[in-house]
Amino acid sequence: MVRKILLIIVLLPLLLWMLAPKKELFYLLEKQLATQGIVLSDGIMHEQLFGLTIEHPTLYFKGIKVATAHEISLWSVLVYTQGSIDAIAVDSSLQSYLPKKIEKVSMVHSVVAPKDVIVSIIDPVLAGDGNVAITQRKIHLLFPKLPPPSALTRYLKQTKGGWTYEQRF
Repeated sequence: MVRKILLIIVLLPLLLWMLAPKKELFYLLEKQLATQGIVLSDGIMHEQLFGLTIEHPTLYFKGIKVATAHEISLWSVLVYTQGSIDAIAVDSSLQSYLPKKIEKVSMVHSVVAPKDVIVSIIDPVLAGDGNVAITQRKIHLLFPKLPPPSALTRYLKQTKGGWTYEQRF
């Protein structure tokens, strides 16, 4: 009897999450981002067992096209959420400020550190790590090295470990 109860306690939340309406949860996230002026559009959504994939989305910030991505994938299991954006192509109007292409950006949020989102930028030219402090509304990124002629340096501070970007939102 105890075994059955434990099995139900373990399987019920797992089944609820597997059968959750992931598209509707994404639309709630999209609505929340819209209050900040961020819009994702033109993507093709695919639901998966524990996640959601959006192919070829376009990112707009306050009506200005910022970038397109090959794929955005979100994967979540109750206490752990991972998201990644693959092959980001920055709009030509912003290429004097940002790299033309970023290979991958990944984000991780877990119950271990509920107030922070860990961010990693994985690219042969521009690589960095950092976090987003949700309660403090602060972004902190560290880039160990930058490409030689970089327009990014005017937005960054040079420290011992490399170049630092900090911004409140």
